[in-house]
Amino acid sequence: MGTELHLHARVFRTAHEWYADVDDELDPQPDNPFWCGSYESQRAAIDAACARIAAMHLSRTTRLDEQAS
Repeated sequence: MGTELHLHARVFRTAHEWYADVDDELDPQPDNPFWCGSYESQRAAIDAACARIAAMHLSRTTRLDEQAS
């Protein structure tokens, strides 16, 4: 069982809002991301995407640790 999870974040602006989404490498299209959100600034969008990736990584690591024990 592989323990690596390859995710990417996409941050972009439309009109006056910044958007961020997180998806995996197998489905890079923005039609069905794992997570998405809208923000007032680019920094807020980047911070939110990084926090979401960190949370997903922690959740996966915890789950794998529980399966191993």
